[in-house]
Amino acid sequence: MNIEEILAGFEISDGEYKLKEVEAALEQKEEIIPHLIALLEKVRDEPSKYTGGSGYYAHVYALMLLGYWREAKAQQVIIDLVSLPKPLPEDLFGDIIVEHLPEILLRTCGGSVEKIKELITNKNADAYSREAAITAISYAVLEGFITREDALSYFAGFFSADAAPEDSFFYSQLAWEICDLYPEELIDTIRGAYERELIDDFVIGIEDFQIALDCGKEQCLEDFRKKASNRSLDDFHRVMQSWTCFDDETIKPSIPKKTNQEFFAKPAPKPKKKKEFWDL
Repeated sequence: MNIEEILAGFEISDGEYKLKEVEAALEQKEEIIPHLIALLEKVRDEPSKYTGGSGYYAHVYALMLLGYWREAKAQQVIIDLVSLPKPLPEDLFGDIIVEHLPEILLRTCGGSVEKIKELITNKNADAYSREAAITAISYAVLEGFITREDALSYFAGFFSADAAPEDSFFYSQLAWEICDLYPEELIDTIRGAYERELIDDFVIGIEDFQIALDCGKEQCLEDFRKKASNRSLDDFHRVMQSWTCFDDETIKPSIPKKTNQEFFAKPAPKPKKKKEFWDL
């Protein structure tokens, strides 16, 4: 199967995972990468042509494959696409923005998180994309691209700045990542954010910080590492074939969507142990 045939197969959204085309692409990695980047650039330049029920799907395979391959040359066009104003990123990529964009941003960053930070601070970018970039910074800590201390300091700065509307999910996402990275140094910052009602208790509650503190730093980071590994793209076929849009019985040409609140619904809180969060 040549490059043209692979790309033509990727374009079709008929509820079938294009296994043969993906296998062929994996075998021709170096040859197809420039074509996939060019494809994303084409979508970036005229995004409205590929939304609104167009049925076009090649950009989805391109995004996922370039992320899987850790292709740093693709990061700028990926950043450009997910920085488009709402609702274009969601219309183009659906639930990928929430489920896989953090990992894709990390894998294509080439060891530098500066472009990811630019996305976080871009107030004109889609909110879900900015929140995915916040998670990518946390993942970068696990990869050793940035220290935990630098990540926490970076996150803390947003609570004293006009980074997003106060009723947005942005601050709750920051809180979530701070909790995952062990929140001890930022307890006062988190307490103040709750008092200012910046953090949505439905998304992440005070008890979640208590649980993290009770676990201890080492265990908290290990739990985060395990959670992040569940989002890995290393098993490419498993990741994409698990999507509900690839259903032979019910063809669903669009990628399923769910809100961040649904995706990040927290588990039932565990019993509290030693120190009390609000007493620190």
